This record gives sequence, structure tokens and C-alpha cells, in this order.
Amino acid sequence: MSADRRADDTVVLVEGVSKVFQVPTERRTRLKDHVINLFRSPGRRRFEALKDIDFTVGRGEFFSIIGHNGSGKSTLMKILAGIYQPTRGRVKISGQLSPFIELGVGFNPELTARDNIFLNGAILGLDRGQVAAVFDDILRFSELEDFVDQKLKNFSSGMLVRLAFSIAIRAHAEILLIDEVLAVGDANFQQKCFDVFLRMKADGRTIVFVSHDLGAVRQFSDRVMVLNHGVSHGIFNPSEAIAIHNRLSEEHSNRELERAADEEAQQPQVDEGDERRPSLQGVQMLVRGTSTHVVHRGDDVTIRVAVHNPERVPVNIGVAVSRTDGLYCFGTNTFLADVRPASHLWIQADLKLTQLPLQRGTYFLTVGVFGETDSSIYQMKGQAFDFQVRQADDDGYQGLVYLTHDWALRRGSGASGAAANDLADAAG
Repeated sequence: MSADRRADDTVVLVEGVSKVFQVPTERRTRLKDHVINLFRSPGRRRFEALKDIDFTVGRGEFFSIIGHNGSGKSTLMKILAGIYQPTRGRVKISGQLSPFIELGVGFNPELTARDNIFLNGAILGLDRGQVAAVFDDILRFSELEDFVDQKLKNFSSGMLVRLAFSIAIRAHAEILLIDEVLAVGDANFQQKCFDVFLRMKADGRTIVFVSHDLGAVRQFSDRVMVLNHGVSHGIFNPSEAIAIHNRLSEEHSNRELERAADEEAQQPQVDEGDERRPSLQGVQMLVRGTSTHVVHRGDDVTIRVAVHNPERVPVNIGVAVSRTDGLYCFGTNTFLADVRPASHLWIQADLKLTQLPLQRGTYFLTVGVFGETDSSIYQMKGQAFDFQVRQADDDGYQGLVYLTHDWALRRGSGASGAAANDLADAAG
């Protein structure tokens, strides 16, 4: 979208928008609480979720908004959708708008998918004939043909989103607000949805997109706004915006890790349940001999686990790595690796990870202490250690891990050319 866009091409205008919430500082959930405090107002604190936000979106533009959790993205989208009113500032929408924010609002869990398709279609402004005309397309896209006569209360969250999205795209809106609604869909369904967005964009429809999927943001966006604690850090091209977002996220994660480390340091280290059992005493991450919570992709990392073993029984130790969204990345233990169990009073176990392949993100370690077999667990501690992985802002690689690789391009001829043609035919 050109920077010199004409004023009449602007379909979303946001000027000086702020949103303030009054958050209760005490809970009154019982009748007794209300009676006792009958003549006293509950305490409240002022929370400014958005602060003086300004931006415009042009007709046919794919405009993305990124930021860490709690930065105000969803609040802003609900203001654009008219669900919230801004405390200050104004919003002007020029065109019919369809919010993909809380898909499935209006679904009745006691009705079947068939009945809910007609019900939700009516909420979107489609009459029964219009819904009937696209009924088969809705089922085919959602991949729920076999469940059309099942009640929605038996659907998983992923099935509900697929059904709701498949209905919602039938609305003939010019402007789409999409707020991370596809997070529970599988990869194939997400790609189908992105293909729909691109077709809509090609048709001249405008998309305002909020997502933590930076790969999608980089691939589809014309411009990207970066939010941080309710404040806009500006509007940039996708690569610049992602670099700024990653820097802000690293600063945010560092503060959270420091806070967690301070809290952990104040906790007792010995399992009070049975002081004679082997127990975890500490977990460290070392890079070049220095303890750290921040590493870089490609570093040689040592995870050091300290165990107190009063009875000097044979002890095995396990470590698992997970991402903060719960994705299990890798797990190993000394039993699996055929390492002889230790039976010292104090045990130091070093797990060395060569050229850590994890991509940028925040991760945690689960650490276990068990006996001569992995079924006799003495102690298992989830989130025993948090750490952050960084990578160069400009390397462009996305995903969970970095796979060492080489490319080779050469001119194909003869058999190679024929093989290429065969591959092309197979792909077609």
C-alpha cells in the first residue's frame, strides 16, 4: 500500500484512541461479602490498556498489529468492532465490517451443527435461502460433513472454530478484523484460511490482522504496527516491525525471568515431605562456564542439575525442554542414554547440548529425579528453569528449530531435465 494513499482510500481511521478500565482490587463473590460492605464501594485501580493510538488502513490493505500478550491488541480490535467504546479519541469505519474476533458467538450447544449453521448465518445477516445455497460449501470447508447432525456440546474447540470460520467467511463484508482466531486450527486448516484471506485481498477487501504467528505477518502484511504496553511504537514494513517486536519481547521476557528467578531464590530448596529421599537442589544453564537465562541459537549449552541424596541410593536424572505455549520440544534422561546411575551424597549432573538448534522464544525445563528405573520417581519439578533463546534479527528464519542445511543450484539438462519435468508433472 503506497504511503501517498489518497484520503478517500482510507477505510479505517483511528485518531488519539485511549481505553481505560476500572479494575476491582477486591473480590465480592458471596452474599456475606456484599452485606458486610453494603455502604462501601469496592476498591478499583485505573488501568490504561491503550494510550493515544493513531493509524489508518487503506482500501485493500493487509494491515497487521503485533505485540506481546497484554500489549492491547485485542482491546484495540474490539474497539474497531464496536464491542468497546474508546475512553478518548475516535474511530471511523468506511464500509461493511466483519469481526473474526469471537467466532461462534450465538452458537447454541444444544443444537446440531446443521441448525447452528442457519442460526449463525442469520446473525451475520444472511437469510435462510442464502445459507442453504452455501450450506454444502460450509461443511466441505470446515471438514465436518460427518458431524453435521451432532450437537455442538460434543465438539472440540478446534471443530467449533472451523465451523464458525467457515460460516463467517460467507458474510459479504468489505473489511475483516481477524484476531488470532485460528490458533487452535491445525496447519492444513490454517493454510486454507490464509488462502481465503489472500483471495479476499485480491478482491479488494481490507484485512486488519492480529497474530503471534510472525511468519504469517511477514508473508501477508503490507504494513505492521507494533504495540507495547498499550503504546504504539510505530508502523513499519514487516521485517522492521518484527525486529522491533522481538527486541521488545526480549526485554519483557528478561524482566519476567529476573522476577521468576528472584521468587525461586526465596523458595526452600529441600522437599519437606521426606528429607531422606533424593531431591532436586538447583538447576543452572551455562554458556562458556557462565550461568545465564539467555542463550543464542547455536550456542553450546550445559544444563547443570544438583541433587541431594542422603541415603546414597542409585539415582537417574531427566531433563525435558518445552516452549512456554506447552509444546514439548525434547526430553532425555540418564537411564535412556545408558549412563550409570550415581549414588553419591551430592550429585552434579551436566547435560551438554551442542549447537543449540532452538529458534527465538522462551522455554522452560522440567527436571526429574528417579531411581534405577524411570518408573520409580523421587521428584518431578515442572518449570524448574526458564530460559530465552535469541537469534539474529535479520536472519529471517522462523519455526521451532534451525536445521543445518546447504543449497545447491545448477543447470539441469538431459536426464536431470527429464527428472525435473517428472517432478513438475507429479506436483501438478
